[in-house]
Amino acid sequence: MFNTAIKYGTYPRNVKRGIACLTLGWIVHLAFYFKFFTGEVLVRNDYLMLVIGIAICYFVASINTWARALSFFFNIGILVIYLALLVFQKADFELQVLTIAVIVLFALATYYLLRKDTAEFFRSFNADKTQGIEKKT
Repeated sequence: MFNTAIKYGTYPRNVKRGIACLTLGWIVHLAFYFKFFTGEVLVRNDYLMLVIGIAICYFVASINTWARALSFFFNIGILVIYLALLVFQKADFELQVLTIAVIVLFALATYYLLRKDTAEFFRSFNADKTQGIEKKT
């Protein structure tokens, strides 16, 4: 259920791109969020968002199939929020650039993680682990 070894250098190119875009997307999203939306004092939800972002990036990078599926759920949600911000906000240039950066990074992460070759790598990587467990029993 939990792979703990991250061997980033051995992953295929599209898997690396998906993980890199996902991680950069969360970094830019969190920077955007903490700069423009939080108050003086961080509340519980702010910490939860930080932990969720770190956890998703870690578990996707360690090639957990369930984390890849969970990342789609969050990616779509974040894309919808930022697309709404882009369409409806009347903001300065810096805010629009950050909004577009988040949209592009999460869209690319979703694209690379949805690719057939990436899905096959996740399945084959985890199949080796599952077969090892079945052989022991």
